[in-house]
Amino acid sequence: MGFLTNFNARKAYMKHVQGNRAFEAGKAEEGREMHKQALEGYEKAYKEGMNDPNYLMAYSVLLMRAGDFEKSREIMLKLDKMKLTADQRKQLHINYSVLQWKMGNLDKAIEQMRVVAAGGKTAMVYTTLGQYLIDKAIQTGDFTEAIEFNNEAYEYDEEDAGTLDNLGQLKYAMGERDAAKDFFRRALEQKPSQTITLYNLARLLHEDGEDAEARTLLARAVDGNFSSLCPVSREEVLALQKEIG
Repeated sequence: MGFLTNFNARKAYMKHVQGNRAFEAGKAEEGREMHKQALEGYEKAYKEGMNDPNYLMAYSVLLMRAGDFEKSREIMLKLDKMKLTADQRKQLHINYSVLQWKMGNLDKAIEQMRVVAAGGKTAMVYTTLGQYLIDKAIQTGDFTEAIEFNNEAYEYDEEDAGTLDNLGQLKYAMGERDAAKDFFRRALEQKPSQTITLYNLARLLHEDGEDAEARTLLARAVDGNFSSLCPVSREEVLALQKEIG
């Protein structure tokens, strides 16, 4: 990677990081603008021959976040052929799993995440595979594995916001509405800005006629951080806002 390519890649990566920080600070518009500039910078560096695995990994994630799944997949497949550290390869497997999930290939996403889990379960593995198994349970009607795995995740870390949200989704899907609300509220205590939880709890409250609180939650969610792992889009949040009025 030449000097100019390296410069452009590093500049794009810094915009990427600045965008993430802006979202974390609640500055959604600034975050979106930073990520837009980062994508433009990555694309320029990529055309110039960018081949640093760290930059390529970041680029593929941002593409996935932007909904450009085919380009993200192209870069991930390129990364798979490169010499990577063990940590980089593990992260690539996780990212590829998320990509398959985003593309609607749930079984492939689960299969890929099982490979990662076999090498050791972390909070990321628990929350990601936990989400997939809930989606699968909703499809099939068999909640056995989803219950077992998400309970195991809870034993691993009962204060993890992602795990608490998963358990809220699981209870909601099983018709245990009060338990679902409890888990969603606990998740927001741990991470007040967690977009998926704000949306899930707002939807549940709206269904129960508690629209005032639902509106408040959605107002917080609409300018949140819709990361590549977030199961809900900004468009879905806006649609629910419109429905509630």
